[in-house]
Amino acid sequence: MLLEIAWTRSALTLAPRLREEAERRVRRLHPYFPEIRRKMKIGLTRSYDGLAFQSDDGVVKLMLDVRKARNGDYKSPTFWTIAHELMHLAQFNTRDIPSGERACDLYALSRLPPKYIDEAPSYLEMPGNIRKAWSLEHATIAHSLAKRAIRRRVAGERNYIVWWEKEFEDQIS
Repeated sequence: MLLEIAWTRSALTLAPRLREEAERRVRRLHPYFPEIRRKMKIGLTRSYDGLAFQSDDGVVKLMLDVRKARNGDYKSPTFWTIAHELMHLAQFNTRDIPSGERACDLYALSRLPPKYIDEAPSYLEMPGNIRKAWSLEHATIAHSLAKRAIRRRVAGERNYIVWWEKEFEDQIS
């Protein structure tokens, strides 16, 4: 299913290369979130790394922080930030995915190949030093454990997120 992307007026002020990179990342991740709508408007936020909205009539808006760095270059949102916001859009459209930030992180981890988990999840608890030293190895462990945690939830376990947090800490220690 092809994704139709439109841009807000503020996003249209970005240099074309910045919009192209954001669009490339959204399109790369979109297949992992089949529940989201086909039409999406992308805009800018300065308050958060990312935000996602879906109105009652199904209009989807993805707001991303593309900011100028101190060296004069621009910082694009990570694959992880975009994936987290796309997972919120998936949460809006199905009852199979629980709401909330921690569930959003866990479900996004379970869906993404580790190469797209390019920074530590924001809402799941983990040792502080891991956030600063996030690696592909951590992403691989996080992904594998997230898939197991969701299977545990489907089997009836209610503390599947706490289980993931403990297992992740145990495996990286």
